[in-house]
Amino acid sequence: MENALAYQLMQRMSKPELNTVDKMLRSPYFNQREDVYHLFRYLVDCVYSLKKKPSFEDAFNACLPEESFNIVKLRLLLSYLMKLLEQYLVLQQMETDTFSTKPLLLRAYRQRGLSKHFHHTFRLQSRQLDKQPLRNAEYHLYTYFLQDEEYRMNSANTRTKDLKLQEVEELLSCSFISMKLRQACFMLSHQAVFKTDYHIWMEYSMLEAASMLLQHPSVALYYYGYLALKMSDEGAHFHNFKMHLLSHYNHFPSQEARDLLLLGINLCIRKINRNEEGFLREGFELYRWALDADLLLENGLMSRFTYNNIAGISLRLGELDWAEQFLVAYRPFLEPSKQEAAYSLNAARLAFVKKDYRETIYQLQQVDYKDFINNMVAKIMMLKCYYELEEVELLDAHMKVMRGFLRRKHQMGYHQKNYQNIVNLVYKLIYLKPGDHKAIAQLKEEIKETEPLTERGWLLEKINSPGL
Repeated sequence: MENALAYQLMQRMSKPELNTVDKMLRSPYFNQREDVYHLFRYLVDCVYSLKKKPSFEDAFNACLPEESFNIVKLRLLLSYLMKLLEQYLVLQQMETDTFSTKPLLLRAYRQRGLSKHFHHTFRLQSRQLDKQPLRNAEYHLYTYFLQDEEYRMNSANTRTKDLKLQEVEELLSCSFISMKLRQACFMLSHQAVFKTDYHIWMEYSMLEAASMLLQHPSVALYYYGYLALKMSDEGAHFHNFKMHLLSHYNHFPSQEARDLLLLGINLCIRKINRNEEGFLREGFELYRWALDADLLLENGLMSRFTYNNIAGISLRLGELDWAEQFLVAYRPFLEPSKQEAAYSLNAARLAFVKKDYRETIYQLQQVDYKDFINNMVAKIMMLKCYYELEEVELLDAHMKVMRGFLRRKHQMGYHQKNYQNIVNLVYKLIYLKPGDHKAIAQLKEEIKETEPLTERGWLLEKINSPGL
């Protein structure tokens, strides 16, 4: 019975939520079946008190102790319970979504012909909607719903009054274009990563309409974001996007603001990958701004990927003091189970940039990196430390362990090949004879041509060192 949808949902609900559902199920307005309530209480006990997996027989006895076990009847009760739980979830969402429920009361008054009630509520809701800060696509959509209800009310009572149809039209157009552009940005971003092709319907009409609605932040941000994704050679689109993001991020819900920030960061990464190094600074400044704007914490936690990315970009720019302060300040905001590994890996990266190789090795030895990529990043950093310290025997033993580890990883594709290439080239590097210019030139050419190879810069730096 542990696979029952109702039980799985209840496992994800907090005690306060289940207490609210309990009150709801005891109300005859929502539920008039005692057997459904008893089933609910049995499942609550399994989740929080008994700490055991529910069984069909025990659940049936809890609901209908006087009857013989009947699986069909129990499944029917589970279905009733699931519908009531879903009703609770909908009501909960309606309480938190201040936009979506506003037109419903207006519709009820309009359908009953209560003009005074309607106009009083319309004025109140319009002021409330106008005062709140959000100006995203949903704001324009729900403002449209309010105006549409007013149009329907007025058109039923008079044919001579100004019905504000042009205003209603612009609200609907603004919402539609904002949503189309938002979806188009998602599609282009996904297309770049997963090498797929999407067809964006009405693309040119969408862009033409958007160009006439740029006074609205929900249109302007996605418009410039889309153009920056589509025409990556033109930096002006990115800068327009960034300008609007910094000015209007607080007009969007926190999750959407984070999505827009991520779009900006990804645009920077694209430019960096095209050797436009100036965008390293752009990305760094975006991250710093986002930290100040509190956009990088979700439910009080920072993703370890975000933590790694911020550390990486600050180290590449040589912002070592800032990076050190960041690593310490935001360590407590990492997920507890990932905190030690993420901090030690980035503390090691910082020590390596400072050329403190002993400290780098110490930090890398503090944690068992269970994630394959982080594990390999740590191993490569350890390899580079042994090379820099001229610990040839330790380096040789370390690379043998790495080769064995990589042979056991059969399905890592690009990453496995990349790390194999690094190890193979370091082997060749350490066995080069100083002064053998022909062999050095051949290895240098091999380093330049090998793909994939994330440590190309470091390898070329080593082969060009005066010692060879």
